[in-house]
This record gives sequence, structure tokens and C-alpha cells, in this order.
Amino acid sequence: MNTIHQELLTRPTVVQIDMASLRHNFKTIKSLLPHSKILCIVKGNAYGHGAVAVARCLEDLNADYLGVALPEEGVELRQAGITLPILVLSAIAEQQIKLCIEHNLTLTAPSDDRVRMINHIAQQLNTTARIHINIDTGMSRIGVHYTRVEKFFPALRESPYVHLEGIYSHFSSSDEETEHNGIQLERFLGACEKFNNAGFNCGIKHMANSAATLSHKESHLDMVRVGLSLYGYYINQSLAEKNFLKPILSWKTKVSYFKSLARGTGIGYSQSYVTTEDTRIATLTVGYADGYQKAMGEGGSVIIRDRRYPIVGNICMDQMMIDLGINGEAYVDDEVLLVGSSQSHCISLYDLADLSGTSVYEVLCRISYRVRREYMDTDK
Repeated sequence: MNTIHQELLTRPTVVQIDMASLRHNFKTIKSLLPHSKILCIVKGNAYGHGAVAVARCLEDLNADYLGVALPEEGVELRQAGITLPILVLSAIAEQQIKLCIEHNLTLTAPSDDRVRMINHIAQQLNTTARIHINIDTGMSRIGVHYTRVEKFFPALRESPYVHLEGIYSHFSSSDEETEHNGIQLERFLGACEKFNNAGFNCGIKHMANSAATLSHKESHLDMVRVGLSLYGYYINQSLAEKNFLKPILSWKTKVSYFKSLARGTGIGYSQSYVTTEDTRIATLTVGYADGYQKAMGEGGSVIIRDRRYPIVGNICMDQMMIDLGINGEAYVDDEVLLVGSSQSHCISLYDLADLSGTSVYEVLCRISYRVRREYMDTDK
């Protein structure tokens, strides 16, 4: 959804996406799933990577399904020519149902009332709507509680314009080795058995997210839903040490200005940093409006000419300053690595997440539409 102005962006601040690494990650995950389909999560602009470009690559790789959060995200993919099945994973509002059906999007039905509502609108459109029922097994977000799934049965029997294509739930703690994972899976399978006993075909059963796909083989079922792992990251950093997935994103900018400053000179808003010696400062055209958050400044650094330099002063909306030191070397148009690796140094999204006290998910999703996405292929 954030790609609309990409063709207008000329700034040297870019995110580069390596499609070869995306293919590697998909094929690596696929190799773990001899009997399960793969639903690839491309919500949130494919976690900041660009939903249309990522979806096209996944379609070429024969992914089975795509997952979005908003109907509008699915519509964007349809308008770009994506034909893969697309599941809208949220409990959408009544006024969005027609949009989903008209664009051949599969809807989540988190309640029996929503099944009836979807059936009513599908009848008006003289078509059949595909749904996946969501069961709450312990996430307490959306879905009928696993002990009350019988509520769906009369609604399904009274809804001839609805096709039950799948049933799913969501782990709350799959990145951790907890007893609760097994309890949730048992609850979900028990709920599916109730559907079967009532004469309903559950269709595609799915529960595993990225962490469960990598760590809990018993949860793979008919399909898994992979998001963060597809892009080369793990919510549990201990898994990252196995290093079999590749981060597909690097974030770069260029030096826009540099100057020499005397000792005792304040830098940036609030003069929060004052030079302790004569030094040289480089200014970069990236700031918190681009997703490089203020909290990443204190203790943060960048890589220029294979040397690491600290960020100084408060990060501005559109710019930040780097202390080169009196002997540092950087000039206008020199490339700057915000996330990525040089010959001797590496800055990862995990580093930025630690600095800002948040998660890799948030760092990725906060990289704004103002940052141009460039797609490269290191296999070619």
C-alpha cells in the first residue's frame, strides 16, 4: 500500500531488496514442509519490503496462498495482476465484505454472525464467498472460543452462499518452548474434530506461524503461515544463530553535507550533544519520518567507507548527524550503510530493534513510503 509514490522518489535514501535471498528463504522453508501448503504473509507492505514485488516473486515460486490484514492490501495485489488465493486475516467490517468478494479475496469469519453476514452479501452478489473460520485457542484476539465452536454449525447450514475452505488459529507464544503451545494445538485439533463430527469438512487446517514452522513440526498440519522468516528474520534470536535464512533487506543513504566543528559546539535540536574536541560532522538525508526512530540515535551508528561512526545529536524528522572525528573520512555522496554489511562491519535490524526497545517487526513496518525500494537479484 505504500508503493504509490515510489516513482517520484529521487533521494539517495533507499531500501534494497535481494530477490535471490527471498527465493532462498522460500525454498528453504518449503524443504521443511513435505506435506504442507505455504501461506506467505505480505501484510504491512510485505513487512516493509514492497507487497507487489514480493507477491510476484512468490507467485513465480508457486506459493499456495498469500495473507493480508486489510482488504485494501488484497485489492492492491489483485490490481497488480496477482492471481494467487489471498486470505484476509482480520475481522473485517461489514462494509468491507463486498469489496473482498468482488476481488476474489477469502474472508476470515471469526463468528457465526459474520458467517451469516457474508452469506447475505454473497447472495446479493449472486456468488459464493470463500471463508476461513478463526478459532480462539488462547490468543484472545479474534475468533470464537474453542469450547463454543458449535455456534458455527447452524450458521454454516443456513449459508448456502458460503464455502468453508479452511479453519485456523494462532499461537500466542510459538517462539518460546512452553507447555501452552501444545495445549493450544490440542484445543485447535479438538475444535476441528467437532466440525468433522457435525458433518463439516474443515478444509485447510492451519495454525503454525514462522516460529512454529521452524520449531514445532507437529503444528504444520495442512498449511503454515510464514511472515518474518520469509524475509530472513526470527523473533527468537537464538534461531538466528543457525543462519539458514538470509535477511533480504539492506538500508542505505548517502552523505549530503559535511563540515568541521570546534570543540564545545552543540549539535541538533536541544543541543543534546556538544563536541568534546575539534571534529568533523557528516549529515545524512534520513530521519524519523523515514522510520529511523529517535531512539535509535543514542548508541546508534552507521558504516561509511568500512568504518563505523556514531550518530550524534537528536535524530531530526528528515536528517541525522554523524561524528566522523578529526581523522574520519567521508565526503558528499559517499554511501552510508544504515542496515547491512561492509567488509569489516555489520549493522542488523536486530541492532536497531535493541536500540529502540522494540522488535524487528516494528522496525521493518516503520520504514516509510518516503524510502524508495530497489529490487536487485544477486543470482543474476
